[in-house]
Amino acid sequence: MALTRVINEGIGSASAIAGEGTATTNLQQGLAKMWAGTDGSGTPAIQDSFNNASITDNGTGDYSFTFTNNMGNDDYSSLSGGERSNGGQANISGHTDKTTSIHRHGSKNDGGTANDMLEASYLVHGDIA
Repeated sequence: MALTRVINEGIGSASAIAGEGTATTNLQQGLAKMWAGTDGSGTPAIQDSFNNASITDNGTGDYSFTFTNNMGNDDYSSLSGGERSNGGQANISGHTDKTTSIHRHGSKNDGGTANDMLEASYLVHGDIA
């Protein structure tokens, strides 16, 4: 069994974890800055989340997530996926608008029509302000 080495760079500095070989990962940069699991059957609702203050239903297959703590800029990365309301995997169009305080996602079905999802997961990586 391989052991993981934690490298403490001092107070106020990011810690790093050493994995295989000599590579290290910065813990602050490597952690998700927002995630949410949603239930889209009817009015969309957050099942569980981190750094998410609220969800807004902007219409069919169009949701906005408000961050509890804003991002440092709008260059963050996002990922989403879920199950369509009529079954099967959803075709996610991804973000439709990103600001430092709100992240907006859209989803479409196989035919390219906006489609709500029964359950979906959203993930954001980047820098917190």
